[in-house]
Amino acid sequence: MASVAGIPQSKVNPKFLHSNSTSHVWVFGAVAELIDNAYDPDVNASQLFIDKQDIGGKECLVFQDNGNGMDKEHLYSMLSFGFCEKDQFQKVTHLPIGKYGNGFKSGSMRLGKDALVFTRHKKTAGVGFLSQTYLEAIKADSVVVPILKYSLPDNILFKILHNMDN
Repeated sequence: MASVAGIPQSKVNPKFLHSNSTSHVWVFGAVAELIDNAYDPDVNASQLFIDKQDIGGKECLVFQDNGNGMDKEHLYSMLSFGFCEKDQFQKVTHLPIGKYGNGFKSGSMRLGKDALVFTRHKKTAGVGFLSQTYLEAIKADSVVVPILKYSLPDNILFKILHNMDN
């Protein structure tokens, strides 16, 4: 995996993020793409919430599901281009359209210039940033995808679930 200053690097020009987003002529096609990602069998989400929130004076569209989450490698694949790691699913009612190929990038960049992804998987948490604003600010000639990974304490899931019940 190539990197610049420790940040994983995709081999694509930053302007492609915008041009790729135009594949969604209708904004709700982009929303449908992100909903479908949460509905895929490997995600296993039973709930998806979509909300508009004001964060730091900016209106943000927030998609949140209760699925399995991603480890750092899968987060990197989702934020990169051309990855398609389709799994074989037995006895499922919904077959995935694709997996980390293009849908997240085209859908999220159609809805806004920046996508900040928070994920939790087993004993790790991760944050990934796909941002046209950031790439313009650093005058990048290729897409860089900052990703942070954190290890979680053993009992963190119990604490989160306990707090949700209260």
